[in-house]
Amino acid sequence: MSCHSIGGGKKTGPDLKDVMKRREHAWVEKFIQAPDAMLASDPTAMALLAENANTKMPNLGITPDEAAGLIKLIEEATATGRVIGKPMAVRPITPADIALGRALFSGKLKLSGGGPACFSCHTASGIARWGGGRLGPDLTGATARLGPTLADAIASPSWPTMRPIFGAKPITSDEAFQITAYLKSVEAEPARPRDPLLPVAGCMGLALGILFTGFWGRNRLRGVRSRLIARA
Repeated sequence: MSCHSIGGGKKTGPDLKDVMKRREHAWVEKFIQAPDAMLASDPTAMALLAENANTKMPNLGITPDEAAGLIKLIEEATATGRVIGKPMAVRPITPADIALGRALFSGKLKLSGGGPACFSCHTASGIARWGGGRLGPDLTGATARLGPTLADAIASPSWPTMRPIFGAKPITSDEAFQITAYLKSVEAEPARPRDPLLPVAGCMGLALGILFTGFWGRNRLRGVRSRLIARA
């Protein structure tokens, strides 16, 4: 639901209403279970990827029974006109939204659900000199690729790394909107290059730590050693 709706309009990915009329059942079932394989070899899947800003659906490890259940849900919602996963309402962005979003992204303001700050795994333009984490991608241009639906993806993430964390510690819709507002404000800025001083500083810190530990513990076992040597 973070990436698709059924009858609610396009989000990060296409609206799934009537998808069973547009694609064969076997194709949909295969794509749901192994999108990575389909996106690498199937011409239709590759064309869809190009139409959706080259944003790849992650492989979620969906079983055949789960895929059948999802297909049944899509068919029932399509037939009854039920709307599922309608995109988050978009309102004008204010300077306060941008400031709060920056504070949430960098961790200066804690997320209400108790989850880690975006800064832990991602970086973006305008963040401190050495940026943030490198586990996830640089999000500087994320709003250019995903548009306002990025807020939906943040509020209900489907990525395998984020889902276990924020499933238990959810991000509110307001917080997702504010983080998106901050990323929108730096959308046109260049992505942050990797700072060449960071690995140097890390090596220096490690060397200083080793020297300090050796100096601090130089006499720690001297009394024991001297008695053992005398006994020997």
